[in-house]
Amino acid sequence: MSITLLSAVAIGLFSFFTHAMTYTADNERRTVAINVARGTMAYFEKNVLFSSLSNYMTENNLSFLKVEKNSCSHEALSSLLFPSGNQGETISSQQSCTAQLAPTINDVQYETTVYIIRCDQEGWDGFLTSSEFASLPERLKEEIRRERNNMISSEAGTYMAKLYAVVRWGERNGDITWVEGVVTDETIR
Repeated sequence: MSITLLSAVAIGLFSFFTHAMTYTADNERRTVAINVARGTMAYFEKNVLFSSLSNYMTENNLSFLKVEKNSCSHEALSSLLFPSGNQGETISSQQSCTAQLAPTINDVQYETTVYIIRCDQEGWDGFLTSSEFASLPERLKEEIRRERNNMISSEAGTYMAKLYAVVRWGERNGDITWVEGVVTDETIR
């Protein structure tokens, strides 16, 4: 009888440690994902020229851009967002694109999608009615709607584009995080 009671207590303790380890591992992956999103956002904010981006979006009649790993093979977009020579010409645009948008860290594949939205009425409305917007988590959709109202009421559209870096990892729906930022006109940086 005492062995049975001792076994029940021991199993309970072991399950506690198993759950604690799972929780810790999930938090570690989420922390890495947030750092991947922040790194991608910092790269875009620092290296993408607003004037070139704005011209590209206007010439191609785009209200928003979706940039992901598959975009690395699109030559014009890749050279616009990942110009070679930024890394002292030791890394090509293709390699830079893949490193930013699809890194593998600690044997976990992280997939980054960057949404670049023009900050005018047409840009926001085009994004909010897209299937891309519909596929985002509800919390992010709510933030984007609030941000849209703030940006439309200002004249920010002539000086900046809004960025959202969304990072996914794992198989669960909750394995997603995001960071927001802006690409500003070079004259106000």
